[in-house]
Amino acid sequence: GAKDLPYEEFLQAVADRQLLEEYRAGYVATFSIENVMRHFKAGNNYLQYEFMITENGSDYFWMRIDAYIFYSEADKSVHMFTYRKNIDEEKRKELETQRKASTDEMTGVYTKKATERIIDGVLCGKLQGSYSFFIIDIDNFKQANDLHGHIFGDYCIREFVERLKKFCREDDIIGRIGGDEFVVFGTISDEEGARRKAARLCQKLDTICEDSGSCWKMSVSVGIALAPQHGRSFAKLYEKADKALYQTKDKGKNGYTVYEEKE
Repeated sequence: GAKDLPYEEFLQAVADRQLLEEYRAGYVATFSIENVMRHFKAGNNYLQYEFMITENGSDYFWMRIDAYIFYSEADKSVHMFTYRKNIDEEKRKELETQRKASTDEMTGVYTKKATERIIDGVLCGKLQGSYSFFIIDIDNFKQANDLHGHIFGDYCIREFVERLKKFCREDDIIGRIGGDEFVVFGTISDEEGARRKAARLCQKLDTICEDSGSCWKMSVSVGIALAPQHGRSFAKLYEKADKALYQTKDKGKNGYTVYEEKE
C-alpha cells in the first residue's frame, strides 16, 4: 500500500540517477517489494544483481548487490539486508576472457564456435528481413605458404581480413572457421543484393600481396546461402553455402555462386 511507495520510489530514483540505462529495469524488478516477497515465499532468501553504476555522473563501474531476506520476530515483518561490492576488476577480466575466447587471436574476427553461436542467436530470433551467409575461401592458399613460408602466409591472411573488414558493414558478422576459410553473415535487401555484394567482394580481394620481397596474387572463391529461404541455422546455411562454394571452385575459382535447390 501507500507505506511501500517511498522504497519503490527510492529504488527507481537510484536507478535513474546512477545506473547505466540498460541495467535500470532489471535492478528495479529484482529489488521490487513484489519480487522480494515472491522469492521469500518460495523459500529463497537470497537475491543478486550485477550492474554498472556511476558515483560522479560520468565514470561507470561494475557493482554487485547481494541481498539477504529474513523475517524478524521483533516487528513481525520481512527485512532485507543488502551488501554492495565493487566488482569492476573481476568483471572486466571476465569480459576480456570471454572476448578472447570468442575472437581468433591472429585476425581479431570471431572464432568458429562464436560465429556459430551468434548466427544461431540471430536466426532463432525475430528476423529483420533477409540475410546472406557467405563462405569465403582464399584460392590456392597452400601455395602462398609453400612458396614463401608461413610468416608470409600469415601476412596474407591478415591482409585479407583487413580488406574484408573495410568492405563489410559495421553489423556484419565475420568469423574465421578454418585456416583460410571465413564466413560473413549480414542483412541484405534481396538475392540481387547478395550477388552485388559478392561481386564487389571478389573484386576487392583480387589483389597482390607483397611483403619483404615476397609477392603472391590473392583471389577468393565464395559460396552463398540465403536466410530464411535456405535455412534458419548456422549448420543448414553452412552446408548449402559449402555446396555453392564447390561449384565456384569447379568453375575455376575467383568468383561466387548462390546456392540453388535442385529439383
